[in-house]
Order: sequence, then C-alpha cells, then structure tokens
Amino acid sequence: MFHLLGEALLPAQQYFAIFLSINGDIMQKLWIVLSVIISLLLSGCTSSYFKLPVQENPEALKRFDKPIQYSYNAAHYPTSIENLKTGRTFEKQSFSKPPQRIVCVWQNSIETAIALGVGDRIVAGMGVFSPQYIKKEYRKQYEDIPIKGIENLDQETILMLQPDMIIGWYSTFTSKYLRSTDFWHKRGTGTYIAVSSAWLPNGQVLENEFNDILNLGKVFDKSEKAEEIVNAMKKEINDVVNNTRKLKKRPRALILAGMGKQLGIYGENSLAGDLVKRLNGELLAADQKSISAEQIIEYDPDVIFYLIGETRYKDKDTIMQEVYARREFQHLTCTKNKRIVALPLNAIYTPGVRTMDGIKIIAHGLYPDLYPDPGFF
Repeated sequence: MFHLLGEALLPAQQYFAIFLSINGDIMQKLWIVLSVIISLLLSGCTSSYFKLPVQENPEALKRFDKPIQYSYNAAHYPTSIENLKTGRTFEKQSFSKPPQRIVCVWQNSIETAIALGVGDRIVAGMGVFSPQYIKKEYRKQYEDIPIKGIENLDQETILMLQPDMIIGWYSTFTSKYLRSTDFWHKRGTGTYIAVSSAWLPNGQVLENEFNDILNLGKVFDKSEKAEEIVNAMKKEINDVVNNTRKLKKRPRALILAGMGKQLGIYGENSLAGDLVKRLNGELLAADQKSISAEQIIEYDPDVIFYLIGETRYKDKDTIMQEVYARREFQHLTCTKNKRIVALPLNAIYTPGVRTMDGIKIIAHGLYPDLYPDPGFF
C-alpha cells in the first residue's frame, strides 16, 4: 500500500534549525547538509537521513472504512478561515462540516489536533522522531493513530487515504513533497499551514501560534477548547509579567544554537526571542544572526538558552556538559550560576500547543527563584 521513504527528507528550515545544534563548525555542517540534499535531489533517491519505520495498524484503519459521524453544532457551519496557501499568500477556506479524516505532518500538528479533541480522526501522523517525545497526556491517542512514524508518506498513498484535511508546514505543500494547496483543494481536501513555518516578514511571533490553534478550533467545531488552550497560555504570560514587574533589573538573555566558533542567534524575529521580551527579559543580540566568543564574553548574559534539535534530545545531558565546558563560557555569570538552559526545538519552532512548554521553560530560565523547572519535554 505504501511507498515508504526509507528515511524522511526534512524541509530546509528544519535542517537549518537542527544542524545548528550538532557538534562541529556551523558552516561546515551547513555545507554537509546542503550537499546531502543536492545529491538526493539529483539522484532521484529518497532521503537517507533518519531511520524509523512507518507503523500501520490495520485494525485502527478499519474505523475509517465507513464515514464516521461526529457530533457537532450544525449552526456553526458553513464556516471559513484565512490561511496560507502555496506561494505565501493568504486565502479564504470554507468548510461545510468538520473534517473527519485528517493527515497531520510534524509533531506540532499531531499534538495540536489531539489537544483539540480530534485525535481519533487522524488517519496518518508523520514526522515524530520517537513516541517518547510526544506529551504523556497525548501518547495513548498517538499510539492509536493507524499510520505513524517519521517518514513522509508520498502523495499517492495520501490520496488513497482520502483525507478531507491535511495539517502541516509550508514545506508540506510544495512540488517536492505533497504538491500545492490548490492541488488538494481541487480534490475536496482542506489544508492548514502553520503560519510560522512559512518564514514571513512578521517572524515567528506568539500570535501566529494562538491563531493556528484558534483557526483549527473553528474548523473542527472545537472553538471552546481552542480558546481554553490559548487563554491558559495568555494567563501564564500575564502571571509572569505581573510577578516580575517590580524587579529592579530585567534578566539579560542570549538564545544560542550550534557548537562552532560562530554560534547561531535566535533573535527578535523568532518565537523564543519574542517570548523573552514578553516575559520582561532583555533579549541580547536581538538583530544578529550569529555571535562570536568575544561578543558573548562582552555581553556576559544572566542566562543563556541553548537550542537542542529533535534528533539530539536523547543526548541533551552530554550536549549541556559540552556547552558548559566551552572555553569562552568559563567566566560568564550564567555559567557560575548554572543558568545555561536547554531549550527543545519543538517548544519554540511552530510549537502549537507546545507553546506553553516554551513559555514555562523561558520563564524558569529568566526567573529560576520564582518559577519551577518544567523539565525538558
């Protein structure tokens, strides 16, 4: 039934985010990644970067053999939303009823659908590096998804699954993967693109994550649940702001990635940078793309948030030991105070419901005496 991509070909922006967290010189790693992508495209082969088999559950698939009737308020339909299309422009999409057969691409899509209460409608969920990285409260529903794993299913297989909704990133709806949004709309399949994944001029601001959750809530007649999720995040931020308003000094923070001589910077146009500022922190090197050892020493930040990509979550402790051992970090205030904080990629890059994780991790890093450590996942 399937054309399995032995290992997944990641979109370019995901490669970029991940390679920054891998040991070695950044430019060298960039060249390696680009060389791999180019060679794969020229050879016409599938990617050989990750190896995790797609799992098919025939029994679970049977529940999709016949139309499934879900209760919903018919008075809420037809409904429409504004969302991205291929080409980075927005368009109006209309829905006459809630989608019943969903394909989700990447972990944020899967977890957000489950959080909204429509996990039992997911016929395929792709892009999860390991089930252990799914939030514990969502893990059982993830296991019940009929087709899941890291590999990207091909267009023909997804057509056979007859989805009426595909949720993914901007890279999902390209000619090199699942074709354009128009391709699916002409076949009666709705699409949703996580706005932050399109790298638009407004950056990866918090409102994009809120809007994604609220839009999907509207599509699935789960607006009340969507608002509950978003309001909880807003309350968390407001509590931090109110509890730190009278502090005499704002904590100064750097957000770094990579292990080379020039470290990458997550600045003011990133969600992580946006959260630091919203939580009353001072974002250092806000307009830079990279930073030298000399600049880090000169800034002497109160806290460093260090990005770890999904492929290296299991190596988090080793990575943080290496970070603390860096020569240029030895005399920093944050090193002496043990305030270099591991920041998981899925909490700050198109995170969906994981945005709450990002808020809590950054709040703890900025104010360790006021907020408990939420943990890495």
